[in-house]
Formats: sequence, C-alpha cells, structure tokens
Amino acid sequence: MALTKRTLEITLQTIHVPMTGAGLLDTTSHLLSAELIWPRVGIAQKATSQPCQLQKGEADFENIHWGNRILFKENVEGKFALRITLTEVLDDEELEKFLRAFSGAALGFGADVLAPLYPPFGKLVAAPIDYLAKDIEKYPGPTRLVEGLVELDAADFPENSEESLTIRLVTARSILQAVTRRVAGRTRHEKKTLLAKGEPNGDVTLMIRVLST
Repeated sequence: MALTKRTLEITLQTIHVPMTGAGLLDTTSHLLSAELIWPRVGIAQKATSQPCQLQKGEADFENIHWGNRILFKENVEGKFALRITLTEVLDDEELEKFLRAFSGAALGFGADVLAPLYPPFGKLVAAPIDYLAKDIEKYPGPTRLVEGLVELDAADFPENSEESLTIRLVTARSILQAVTRRVAGRTRHEKKTLLAKGEPNGDVTLMIRVLST
C-alpha cells in the first residue's frame, strides 16, 4: 500500500508551562525545540529551535510575526513522530551561545529595530534554525525543562486542511526548590521536589496547515 504524502506547515500557537522552576520571576526566557522523527523515507530527523519568553508560564503567538511562529514547512509521508522540548530558564547570553552554535550568524544584527515589533523574543529576533541530528550531538545544549512526544500519520491530515494540535508536556527532570530549615538550633539547606520527572507540566499547541501540491 502506498504511503500518504503531505506537505505540512507547522506553526506555534501557545505555550503553557505552569511550573518553570523560576521562583518569583514573572518573565522567563527559554529555547523551544521541535523535532520531526522519520518524517519521510531517508530522513531520520529534522529539527528547529526558536527562542521564546513566557509570562507567568504562558506565551501566545497569535499576533506574532509568521517568521517567528513557523517551525516547519516539510514533506511527510506515512507514520512519523513530533517531539517538543523547552529548556530551563536561560539568559540572553546562553540563548545566543546555543543559536550561534548552529547558525554561524550574527544574530544581533538589526535586533534593536526588530525587538519592539516582536517583544516575546527580546533581543534574539531570528528565524527558526534548521539543523541535522548529527549537529545536535556535537553540542549538548541547555538542560530541558519539559518535553512531549506524539505519533502522527500523514493520512491524519486531509488535503488543504488546517487544524490545531495540542501536545501534552511532562517534566524532563525533577524540578527542585531550595528550602532552609531550622533543626535543633541549626540551619539546614535542603531541596524540595516541586514536580518529579515525568509528571504533567503544561502543553504546547501548534497549528498544522496542509499545503496544496
């Protein structure tokens, strides 16, 4: 039986992560990565990364420029998987270090002009960066906060259709909080587990549009 083939445009809609581990910080910066696993014969993996900011664990991309929402415009066939990961809180220097490792570009160029137009991306206004699996292995990158994986099939998407897809996220590793206790007159510094590895921690919603061929 012939495999169903589609060309999909996948864009970000919303990010919702209740527990970022950032304490009292309302605004946090992260790197969102998306991977298509075996999207078609001969291609084991395609991936992209996008810097983003969360406001109290939330981000809405509805009014963000398409160039900063797009994750993939890719051909898929038959069964494939889609993985989403979001890093722990990063500062601008850490984000730029990671992105430069794959782009080799001066990401700061024009940022002062573009940043006011795209506030969720701060100083790092850049299109998604494609890279191959072998490149990922060369640079471990920042620690993951949450991750989600879904199994899909090209046949699930009718021609010329458009639909949203919500991917449930779980913690990639335990989220801890430092606490101080007084025991028998002594101060003890301990760590409290807020969420254990694998526990639910929000979701990411994507818009998937099937392009005409």
